[in-house]
Amino acid sequence: MFSVYNQISTPQDHVYKLVQLPPSLLELMKSSSSESLEFKAPSSAKNHLVICSDSETYTVRQMNHSNTVLLLNDMAPNPLEKRLDHLVPSEAADRILVGVGSSSYEYELTPTEGYIDTSDVPMYDGTAVPKSAKTVETVLADSPIAREKFRQQWHRILGCEIEGVAVLLSPQFVTDALYTLISVLVAERQTAFDVSDVAPRVQEENPKITSAVVNTLAERFCRRSNSVYELDETEIATWFGVETLKKTSSPVSDNELLLEWKSSLPPFFTAPLDLALLRGFYCRPVTGKVRYLARNSLSPEIHARIKEMFQMVREWDYDEFLPFVAEFIPPSKKADSVLLKYTRKRRVGKKVLVGPR
Repeated sequence: MFSVYNQISTPQDHVYKLVQLPPSLLELMKSSSSESLEFKAPSSAKNHLVICSDSETYTVRQMNHSNTVLLLNDMAPNPLEKRLDHLVPSEAADRILVGVGSSSYEYELTPTEGYIDTSDVPMYDGTAVPKSAKTVETVLADSPIAREKFRQQWHRILGCEIEGVAVLLSPQFVTDALYTLISVLVAERQTAFDVSDVAPRVQEENPKITSAVVNTLAERFCRRSNSVYELDETEIATWFGVETLKKTSSPVSDNELLLEWKSSLPPFFTAPLDLALLRGFYCRPVTGKVRYLARNSLSPEIHARIKEMFQMVREWDYDEFLPFVAEFIPPSKKADSVLLKYTRKRRVGKKVLVGPR
């Protein structure tokens, strides 16, 4: 049996909070690893708190209790170094608990991918370097994402550091820089390259394409083995295809798009050109013709988005429809189990079409 006491006054310099730790974080805290844990909250979002290790991100959510939880200090090990001034002599220290705080809620941690907060990151188009106080490390500190995941995503969104300023490379600048990089490699008959070797030659062609820009392009559009990069033809073809789509002011036929797409690529660069690469970037307002459709122009809510899509096109090819709604489908569920609430499928020959329910 334990004797339970409660401290008369509470410390003014700190307060205790309860956090449910998942096994991975518990093991990390028990290990001798130098890896740290930190709470992060983006300045651009309200009530969004995460806790990050080097490789994992968890959203923090407050879970209220129906009862109050009392936090106790076991006086046997006495980890909080508490002292009892009025201890009864017959009471052994290993049978005493001292209340050090109480809580009517605890924090629940849920795994998440996290994201990079680019709200204050300027766009760089190859002209003047934008005025900004943000470095890449500052962007990392302000983003609710683990360091390792940040590194993976930063170049994916075409993040770069120009003269110490964190920027996002503009699409047109990326197209021009990528065209130049590929042209240099094709001229020298290179299929693999090291950034430090090829960057000076690219910069000779265009002084604005610095080593940092070449590194971003390499990370985004190449396959990497140690420090050697090799052009990823599919990624490059998709980029030029989407940029070609953006320039179409009115619907164009598949063949016309393919011709314009091919002509946008650097000379003597061969890449697979297939409309399947551009799914999720176009719609078919007219039979046999395509038009660019920006996903971020659609509603962020699944029901409203699907309604908008059917207002543009009454009936979609299922394979062209799915990429626009894939983000709403949990990994544990099949697409049809979610989409059946909002759509109706029918087969016409070898094609599967989807329309409103």
